[in-house]
Amino acid sequence: MATVGAVRSSKFDNEEQRIQYLENMFDMRINPIDNVDTAVIAVGSAMFGVTFLFLVVAWLKRNFRPIRAKNLPLTTALFIAGVLWFVGDIPMNGHVLLKGSFSNCKEWNIWVRVLFCFVYTTALISRCYALDRVFIQNRPTHGLIYYLPTVLLLAFVLVYSIVTEAMSSKLTIGYVKELELCSTTEGYVYVTLSLLWVNWLIIIFMMIRLRNIQSTFNEFYEFLFICAFGIAAMIKTNVVHYTHPKYPLVRGYRIAETLGDAFVINAIILIIIAYPVVMSMWQPHEYEHKWLLRLRTDGLQNMYDANMNIREDFSQSYARMNTSVNQPTKKMAHTIANPFIDMPEYALHVDQNGMATLRVPEPNSPTDESTAISRYSGHSMITVDEYEKFRHIL
Repeated sequence: MATVGAVRSSKFDNEEQRIQYLENMFDMRINPIDNVDTAVIAVGSAMFGVTFLFLVVAWLKRNFRPIRAKNLPLTTALFIAGVLWFVGDIPMNGHVLLKGSFSNCKEWNIWVRVLFCFVYTTALISRCYALDRVFIQNRPTHGLIYYLPTVLLLAFVLVYSIVTEAMSSKLTIGYVKELELCSTTEGYVYVTLSLLWVNWLIIIFMMIRLRNIQSTFNEFYEFLFICAFGIAAMIKTNVVHYTHPKYPLVRGYRIAETLGDAFVINAIILIIIAYPVVMSMWQPHEYEHKWLLRLRTDGLQNMYDANMNIREDFSQSYARMNTSVNQPTKKMAHTIANPFIDMPEYALHVDQNGMATLRVPEPNSPTDESTAISRYSGHSMITVDEYEKFRHIL
């Protein structure tokens, strides 16, 4: 909302008088807060309720490997940040009367809405960076270097919030008691939106780096949709703030802002976890088997077609995770090309608790396709280096 400027002190006997005064002052039609705004809060809360149920199921089935690969702690942090972002939207978008505790415009905007909007995008950046560390940089997801970018981003957001809190309300955001509304300067709005654009540009850059991952962990298309939703939300917010700086006073614009944000926040989280959660309840064994089978074969088929040569340019492929430093033998390559045949003579089996045992196949074991699928479902074939890398992701 643009700066209201100096206004005379005025006492209103009722809300109708206040609305009439604001309409005369701003020369625009103003929609009072009513049951429609209550319905908006209810609809937004229902969106978060659905996402919360998916998260609960995901935690209950956290040992299901396709879900465990989604980094549930980070996804949960994403959800919490989104909830607080939505809570900050409620008073700042004009869905409640700015009286009592809601009159603290600076606190609601700086420490709730803007702060957790930044935290939300920072969590997405951290998710991208974790995948980049493992699949692109071939490094583990622990240690000072891994956490440093996230810590620096959060520290910057914290410093920005402290600085804007310390600045005069005339330069950032403040409460106009006489009119019972918040006044925000254009400079503060544009600086904040510019910093959010920087975060989304970082996410887009990381997404482009992840485009060549060839594995069941490939989240390029997920991040493609995530970026599409995020950029659409940013364009919406920029257009509304630029063309209608007093949008909290107009019902249509404040509804579009609040429900638009709530939809994007929840859609991004559901893009990440919804499908594996549904499959964990619908076809858990079949889906996990296909997931593990793809994990085993992705990238290696390309190597088989390339005469089993490990090329240096496969550093951006999941093939390195599957083969480690050992060049596959002809028998192994043939097994990868057709996974429904006998497995190699010796195999390292890693159970869900991380215990590794050496398995020797029984003599004269059947080789028909159905039996091979059954044996493969029960024995995930992973090399030592593969397991070490899985441990960092799963």
